[in-house]
Amino acid sequence: MTTATNKTRTNVNAIATSTTETGINVAAKGVFAVAGTASAIIGLWAAACFVSAIASVGPLGLIQSWFSAIGM
Repeated sequence: MTTATNKTRTNVNAIATSTTETGINVAAKGVFAVAGTASAIIGLWAAACFVSAIASVGPLGLIQSWFSAIGM
């Protein structure tokens, strides 16, 4: 009597790899969101400083101060 045996291989890392990749994607999205928010806040702060400088000394005073700062 002959019996046939079938060997089956199971990849035990398949679920872990999928979960890890999903976690990395979520983390990357979070990092991009934080970086984008920080960039937006810094840009708004810079614009507010520029508007404040123009309001305090005027556009010509700002240009004159810039030239004196760079030594021309």
